[in-house]
Amino acid sequence: MTTAYAAVDAFLTANYRLGLEDVLCDGCLMGRLDIALAEIAKIIPRRIRSEPEEDGGEYATYEGVLILDGIWYRFGCHIFLDAGGLCFLADVTEFEVVEWKVRLAVSR
Repeated sequence: MTTAYAAVDAFLTANYRLGLEDVLCDGCLMGRLDIALAEIAKIIPRRIRSEPEEDGGEYATYEGVLILDGIWYRFGCHIFLDAGGLCFLADVTEFEVVEWKVRLAVSR
């Protein structure tokens, strides 16, 4: 787990009661994030490949960008979706900051 992953996971858990694993799984599989994150986050996932599992599940590889409060994170991950619809991150291959913008509030 990278430092960026741990920091984002801690931020999401403390402020939204969502772990980064849930955010990445939902974002990649559904193409959108939880409504609680609508004002501060966006995800742009791309499925690289998927493979069916013998038990009826699916193993898929994704890469993309998670934009959280103006900070862009590039990610790569493997998600397992079982036949019953439950999912989890099997592996995170990349999670790093790629862009951020400084905002300065100025009072009038």
